[in-house]
Amino acid sequence: MSDEDRTDGQSVLDLFDAYYHVPALVAVAAFMLWVRLQAYDTFVRDGQVVFSGNDAWYHLRQVNYTVRNWPGTMPFDPWTYFPYGTSAGQFGTLYDQLVATAALVVGLGAPSDQLIAKTLLVAPTVFGVIAIVPTFLIGRRIAGRGAALFGVAVLALLPGTFLQRTLVGFADHNGAEPFFMGMAVF
Repeated sequence: MSDEDRTDGQSVLDLFDAYYHVPALVAVAAFMLWVRLQAYDTFVRDGQVVFSGNDAWYHLRQVNYTVRNWPGTMPFDPWTYFPYGTSAGQFGTLYDQLVATAALVVGLGAPSDQLIAKTLLVAPTVFGVIAIVPTFLIGRRIAGRGAALFGVAVLALLPGTFLQRTLVGFADHNGAEPFFMGMAVF
């Protein structure tokens, strides 16, 4: 090999062998994001954001409160167990706080109500896509990079509950659970 084929003492083949998993992971992540965001326009109509299911509206109240009182979360929700209300601490306040933080970052500290709703709308999708990180890390530790990439590909093509809970519009904490469980296992 000539000096042109080498970078810092490594050949192009050595660099490919060391880093081939990175573009593969990016491609799988892009595919997962594309699949999960297909129905985005169904949930955003004329500037209004609608959600699939009832729990999303609870999370929207939580996220709106958290954005306005960051880092505090809503301590009591009068609409849950109406007309009595209930303490909101037993529900996914970490999830709501993460979504609120993302909305604050995307909205440069002052997100509109529509931006907050859109952030919540896509949050399960993002969590579903980043679930490839613990999947890859666990697979690599157990069986190597090739098997880990295969596991990520299976996750990307997996039908059923994981896909359903990480589609755009299903704005509930179920999309974040596989990511956090996977990181805990890793």
